Amino acid sequence: MTTATTVLHLRERTPEQIEEALAAIFAREGRAQTLRLQGTYSAVLGRVTDPAQEAPYRYLILPTPPDALWTPLLELGNRADGLDRALSAELDGGAVFALFVYGEVVSGYRFVRNGDEQDRYLSDPDEFAAMESVDGDDAPTADDVSALHGDPARFADLLPPDTPPEEFARVVLRPGWWEDHERGGQEATDEDNDLVDETDRMRCIGLALELWGPSEYPFAGELEDGPEKGRSPAVALAFA
Repeated sequence: MTTATTVLHLRERTPEQIEEALAAIFAREGRAQTLRLQGTYSAVLGRVTDPAQEAPYRYLILPTPPDALWTPLLELGNRADGLDRALSAELDGGAVFALFVYGEVVSGYRFVRNGDEQDRYLSDPDEFAAMESVDGDDAPTADDVSALHGDPARFADLLPPDTPPEEFARVVLRPGWWEDHERGGQEATDEDNDLVDETDRMRCIGLALELWGPSEYPFAGELEDGPEKGRSPAVALAFA
């Protein structure tokens, strides 16, 4: 079974606002809230990921870090398609940056603002399509691929002043599958053949956008390690 980590980061929104927005979104879907637990990150993470926890939609909200403008929301249960767009719309069009890694072989992001997806990136569209396919052999169309390229210019205003979008794309997004794709079958150099660690790419994206601050991004490794070694306060929510 492929493991996945998805963290939605909401810009300039408080944990309380995010909790209220989640409750409103799931209430409209007719889904009851079955859990609200407040405590340390480690404690509530253990509770909300316990196999005995049957609620399919589970989340963990952390405080906004002192050195960041983004509040993290971990998606720990079923993936709720369109949740990033729904949260942005519910929170007056606020920016949402959803960062994810699948099975340590594919990473990516979705960027939403004003309730609309404005940019999307997948590090390896072929591998992702195979993982999502029942038979494991589906290939993305050319249109699908072009939509997954990632264009940091679309959120250039959210990057630090010393991080040009084109440099961010060249250093962080292009290595690996996209370099091979853009080479169009030309032989790769030894340097190009270096494998890309997707959890490290996820960390680099988080650092570039300062989603947890300028010097740390704690969600790219094992979630159990967590921020502040699991001592950070957090709120866990679950919906049936």
